[in-house]
Amino acid sequence: MRVDLVDGSEGPDPAMVFPPSGDFLDLRENPAAVERIAAARRYMALRNFLVAVNGAESLFATAIATTKSDLAAAASIGRAYEFASQTSLVFAEPAFNFERERYAELRAGMKNLLERDSGNAVRVVLRICSCDFTAHNRRGFCLGIRLEAQGDSVEQAEMRWGLALARVQQALLFRARALRQQAGD
Repeated sequence: MRVDLVDGSEGPDPAMVFPPSGDFLDLRENPAAVERIAAARRYMALRNFLVAVNGAESLFATAIATTKSDLAAAASIGRAYEFASQTSLVFAEPAFNFERERYAELRAGMKNLLERDSGNAVRVVLRICSCDFTAHNRRGFCLGIRLEAQGDSVEQAEMRWGLALARVQQALLFRARALRQQAGD
């Protein structure tokens, strides 16, 4: 698995807003709301990821989760099929969201865990981004996770993506335990 680290927190891109406006579903407060997310109903791997990452034992809350398939374009130009997802998450403990170092530690630890998987069919981009926390009227950070999987068929691309998303979930929860232990010391 290829893992790229990006720091978008100082760039010209607009900051994300948490909680996002519109039809934001707080899965920590209402786990059953995952059923209202069409992509989570369609892709069991995404559903499992959202439930676990927003669970009571997790340190995180998701802000967005989307999927994208490049299947039609791939077939028309004879290249590999691609399936991708984009997730942004914040720490459930609000104070942690204003400490860039927490995100840097999380990202570095995840990179270390994820790079143990060999192969180039899956790429993960871990991006620290600026985030405006409206409840605190303050700018902090969030972590964007872009996951891209390629395959020779639609099914293979989606299967690789689902397996890789489970690995990302494991890495997040493993790093959460380590961060929780550090905070308790």
